[in-house]
Amino acid sequence: MLSNTAGLASNPTLRRPDLVRQNERFELGDLGAKLGDWQVVVEFESGAVTLSNLLKYWPYVRGELSTRPSCPLLVCHFSNWWSYATRRDLWQWTLEQMKNDRKKLVDIEGQQFDHWHDDERRRRDSIAKSVDWVLETTHRRPSGNRS
Repeated sequence: MLSNTAGLASNPTLRRPDLVRQNERFELGDLGAKLGDWQVVVEFESGAVTLSNLLKYWPYVRGELSTRPSCPLLVCHFSNWWSYATRRDLWQWTLEQMKNDRKKLVDIEGQQFDHWHDDERRRRDSIAKSVDWVLETTHRRPSGNRS
């Protein structure tokens, strides 16, 4: 299924010989749904925050991938917070840069949540907080959607 994927042009100099695949693509969310005027995507990391799972949305909201956004994007990112807090700080800093990018075609909002690994009670609480955040955010009108 390609509906939640997008790609950049491949750069053969960044691949090992004979390993260039012209149709390599990014997955845009482990889960996704349209809710109101927003496209909601959920990213789930089994371990620490991976910046690439936020960074891939930057060229997407700018319309520079093979798939262009049709509405504002809301990224709900779950990871294990038992790792360096600086990774989460960098994630937040990157999101702020994306939100302020004048070349973006659609608004982007994002929030990080701790999945608490094996602590099911805390995981349920975190999921409930994420649902509240998604509902609150999607009830607001996007501020700068230009697509």
